[in-house]
Amino acid sequence: MRIDGVSNNRVVQSFVPTPKQPQEVALVSKEDFLKLLSFAFYQQNGLNVKLVRIAVENYVKAGINLSA
Repeated sequence: MRIDGVSNNRVVQSFVPTPKQPQEVALVSKEDFLKLLSFAFYQQNGLNVKLVRIAVENYVKAGINLSA
């Protein structure tokens, strides 16, 4: 059985030129951003409350099973 060596192929790198003019970015107004941030915190808080409720329920169930 013969094992050949690894060939060294040259890889040509190509670069994409960057645009000369900065692209326009759609900005969100401060009020809309604050509404979105408030909603995100509200959703996160609701999720945290649900997770704590589930954890407490599981802890209570486990405590009841251990005492039986």
